[in-house]
Amino acid sequence: MIRLRKIQELDGVISASRKHFYGDASPHLHEFFEIEFVIDGSGKCIVDGQEYELKKNTLFLLSPANTHEIRKANAELINVMFLCDSKQRLFSQLLMSHDHSICFEFDDNDGAFLYSLLSELVSIHKDDVEYALMLLDCVLHKLDRVESYGNQTVLPYVQKAILYVTENFRNCITLSDTAAHLGLSSPYLSDLFVKHIGVNFKVYLDNVRFSHAKNLLTFTDLQISEICRNSGFEDYANFSRRFKHICGMTPTEYRKRTKDREF
Repeated sequence: MIRLRKIQELDGVISASRKHFYGDASPHLHEFFEIEFVIDGSGKCIVDGQEYELKKNTLFLLSPANTHEIRKANAELINVMFLCDSKQRLFSQLLMSHDHSICFEFDDNDGAFLYSLLSELVSIHKDDVEYALMLLDCVLHKLDRVESYGNQTVLPYVQKAILYVTENFRNCITLSDTAAHLGLSSPYLSDLFVKHIGVNFKVYLDNVRFSHAKNLLTFTDLQISEICRNSGFEDYANFSRRFKHICGMTPTEYRKRTKDREF
């Protein structure tokens, strides 16, 4: 049974630990962002149905919209769980693209640098949150040097709105909620989305929710009513009707068709 890991597991805005993981971790979701850095070892990490190798100096960057599991692992890991505040500009850039990287592979020099940053983060995150977030920023800056964003420029307000949506799409959020969170008027934020993203806020939110629902239908065995709730829809009938309108088939038909393709 797939599990939703709650924000309360963080016990704050950031949590970090070093662990030896052996065996399997069943598919799960989380309400926070997560980094898994592989110090050494082997195994498989499956994110939204895509399989990646667990190997030395590999880093996984996961958002609340990802479903992931671990198989046949025997690995030493550093795990960082965190909430994204408005200062995490680089993380929002990663979320700007639907094909953003989830898995990063580093050579020994860069791996040693990341290991040093993350080990320090593990040792101090409970006593000095501000310093821990600075170290996290350093890690994200390193990833920014790996990723290529071209010349795309997005206003900080839009970046912050994207982070807010990614972290809260399971809840009953609206344009007004998001605008209030950022200290903006709803019409102004709506105009910013159309100008910089190419669609209005509601369309963007729907895209995030329905994309997540399709991943859950394809890569998990969750009941469709649970997928409805986990994707931010309160009314099952409305979810099913809108899903059919967007995808041309019901959620049940979509699941059957995508599952059949796997065989």
